[in-house]
Amino acid sequence: MWNGKMKAVTFSYDDGVEQDIRFIELLDRYGLRGTFNLNLGLQSRSNTFRKSEIIVRHIDRADIPAVYANHEVAGHTMTHPHLEALDDETVREEIWACQDGLRQLTGRAVTGMAYPYGTYDGRVVEIAREAGVRYARTTEQTERFDVPCDLLRLAATCRHANPRTLDLARAFVEMEPASPQLFYLWGHTYEFDEFDSWEMIEEVCKTLAGRPDIFYGTNAEVLLGQGEG
Repeated sequence: MWNGKMKAVTFSYDDGVEQDIRFIELLDRYGLRGTFNLNLGLQSRSNTFRKSEIIVRHIDRADIPAVYANHEVAGHTMTHPHLEALDDETVREEIWACQDGLRQLTGRAVTGMAYPYGTYDGRVVEIAREAGVRYARTTEQTERFDVPCDLLRLAATCRHANPRTLDLARAFVEMEPASPQLFYLWGHTYEFDEFDSWEMIEEVCKTLAGRPDIFYGTNAEVLLGQGEG
């Protein structure tokens, strides 16, 4: 249970892009909490990529502490590779350098990460564990609210682009569970521009927010109990 509550909500968003700023304003407005998984080696506004007709810019490294001050920062490797395709030494560098760099930059504990592209193998999982990673998110969607058991192969309830996301959110707030239940949403904030879905995600936030029986926390707070009163 979370501070005596049987339900919890958390968000996980990848790549450290400028749309995170608008999304954080939305989370703050509704009293929600999230985790942002950053690629420290790519964090520069001059480093861009294209999604459909959208030019996506990364958050500058120097701006990370201020932008994410009220939310959790986690790793996403230095350069967003397919980790399972790399040798051990390179995997270690990708994970360890990102985790350590984010700790130094923010002055905060960095205990989590998300696997780039959601891909990994057992060797990658063990290297992440050695790096002090305590939870690592995949891209798997369960469409369920069970609290994950394997935190280093972590599956989410759903990605926000899932057509069932709003229905799942409504079902979650209405349930009265006998055991702990978690609504875990993930995605990329640039997709709200790419697919013109800011209204949809605000409706999801509004649906989940303000419930006295729900604990709202970052991934670390919900999964590891960090920050609970």
